[in-house]
Amino acid sequence: MAKTIKLATTKPVEPMIYAYTTPEIKRHDGWTKIGYTERDVDERIKQQTHTADVEYHEEWRERAVYKDTDETFRDSDFHAYLRKEGVEQEDRKNNEWFRISGDDSWQKFDDFRSNRGVSSTPEPRPYVLRKEQEEAVERAQEYFESTPKGEFLWNAKPRFGKTLAVYDLCLRMKAKSVLIVTNRPAVANSWYEDYVKFVGDASGYRFVSDTDALKNKPHVVSRETLDKTNLKTTGYFEFLSLQDLKGSVHFGGQYNKLKHIDDLKWDILVIDEAHEGVDTPKTDVAFDRIKRKHTLHLSGTPFKALACDKFPPDAIYSWTYADEQRAKRDWTSTDGVENPYADLPQLHMFTYQPSEMIQDVVKQGIEIDGEIEEYAFDLNEFFAVNEKGLFVHNDAVDRFLDSLTTQEKYPFSTEELRGELKHTFWLLKHVASARALAKKLKTHAVFKNYEIILAAGDGKLNDNSEMAADGNLYDDSENLKAYNKVKAAILQHDKTITLSVGQLTTGVTIKEWSAVLMLSNIATAGFYMQAAFRAQNPCLFHEGETFKRKQNAYVFDFDPARTLVIFEQIANDLNADTACGRGDANARKANLFELLNFLPIIGEDDQGEMIELDAERILSVTSKIKAKEVVQSGFRSNTLFQNIGAIFAAPCAVSNIIRRIPIFKDEKQSDESFEGITSRFKTTLMEIFVVL
Repeated sequence: MAKTIKLATTKPVEPMIYAYTTPEIKRHDGWTKIGYTERDVDERIKQQTHTADVEYHEEWRERAVYKDTDETFRDSDFHAYLRKEGVEQEDRKNNEWFRISGDDSWQKFDDFRSNRGVSSTPEPRPYVLRKEQEEAVERAQEYFESTPKGEFLWNAKPRFGKTLAVYDLCLRMKAKSVLIVTNRPAVANSWYEDYVKFVGDASGYRFVSDTDALKNKPHVVSRETLDKTNLKTTGYFEFLSLQDLKGSVHFGGQYNKLKHIDDLKWDILVIDEAHEGVDTPKTDVAFDRIKRKHTLHLSGTPFKALACDKFPPDAIYSWTYADEQRAKRDWTSTDGVENPYADLPQLHMFTYQPSEMIQDVVKQGIEIDGEIEEYAFDLNEFFAVNEKGLFVHNDAVDRFLDSLTTQEKYPFSTEELRGELKHTFWLLKHVASARALAKKLKTHAVFKNYEIILAAGDGKLNDNSEMAADGNLYDDSENLKAYNKVKAAILQHDKTITLSVGQLTTGVTIKEWSAVLMLSNIATAGFYMQAAFRAQNPCLFHEGETFKRKQNAYVFDFDPARTLVIFEQIANDLNADTACGRGDANARKANLFELLNFLPIIGEDDQGEMIELDAERILSVTSKIKAKEVVQSGFRSNTLFQNIGAIFAAPCAVSNIIRRIPIFKDEKQSDESFEGITSRFKTTLMEIFVVL
């Protein structure tokens, strides 16, 4: 137990490119192996040659940094440059062998560092799918080939590599017309970049789009150009926003556009970020009118789809955060290939009771049915502002910020902890709250040393304008502006804090963020996950002459009851076997144990000590919370998180009480009024709480 916390965001690394030859192996005469590592080069080469008992000769080693910059690159970037220069690459999977001498390869490398590998004719990179990508592609292809008009779901977390996998699937199936629809136009760039990187014009496939984000890109073809010219194509990928689709008169809207979408029969429809804005009647109408052979749904948080059994079990491929971290932990290489998951940080969650931070507010309590009950802490209410744009609980917010920076169990309380959390993302509910907090941070004794970025509304501190503060509603152009503002600030400042009410939670990557602070009562597990994973992106930090690799990322939450409920949903509601309450207690507990292995939760006990929670505690607390919500319409209390040890008390006693609950009896046999049954139901549940 401890009242302090320790964070370890990064570890020192040395990004290196190395080259060696193997004189003993005749078939490798004239060939040089060129690889990348962030570990000791000698150790890495010995690892590759030891199992085969091969003698090697190291040709050279250099830092993987462009000249006159601190920007790093990988061996794949240099490999692509060698291919452009006409250097032959050995034709086998995972190969790093090139027909070039050691001296010549070093000269090419020196040129590459100087000119950054610039070429006017980019060549698509050979690629090898990771095991899970290969499985996802194979499963979808098998299902589509056996199921006419089949719909398949990839339930895959961020960083799965969905765009590359989609392109690979479409090429394998020899699809000629592929329509990609997304609710986030900003992700157009990632689809385009992977097309250029892995497919390219030389494949015969064209990338078609009229999206503003892709205007004037060199390898983008407009629909008009494709229709009116004699471009030779094997096929094409057309990128379209969901907003454009629903706005077309042909798909339920009012604008005369996109007639060709309605006229064509598409081989594959890809619905990107299928959890966002898709499960609505208007969207259903639009998609129903698209004629296609197959549909591929992509989502990292398909809670609704799994809960309503939209897809049969053989039409789902899942790759969760736990799957990713297990693969990282269990990786073994028989041919010297680097662990492809090594760069993916592990996530850690800290959850706090706010009572110690704002004691006098808690003591005030609230009045319910004429009686004073303990204060039901609500983050949205805590950060509420008045008509003047000032915090209603101004003094309490001050104490909250002071606690964050002075009490040692909180994340910014020491210089050491602040050094671990240089760039963070804070999520609130309302634009006005974010604006007021930004002003307060700029004058705070500690936080004034951070560059504060307001990624909410129009981003201005002194503007009275307002916007919808819903994580599912946003202006994509504002999202892009916020992204550019954050990236510029990080380049110019050693420490930053970004405040948001929904922008930047999906569709973009700020790799420098190492933590997320949840300062709103996010109700949906999907939005919570999207926000939490903003900190889990790989990042190689450059500090002076040293490099550091992000190895851990953090979520700090100040609503412990909500934290545990959502965590249980993440563990079980993204699993088809336990979604929507399915599965027995043992199965649900096993899923929690599995997730806790890779996403530990550290919370406060009733003495304020920071302890690591286990699966039984989480299940017990969430069951109690959910039952209490039935009785008191969502009333939450800090005591729900106290005395956790007593929660395991009496399953038999509880079972005996449940048998008396009137709602489980045959209602036809009772003349009791509905109000009477409801009253006795509540009373009986409260008996359970006494036992618990």
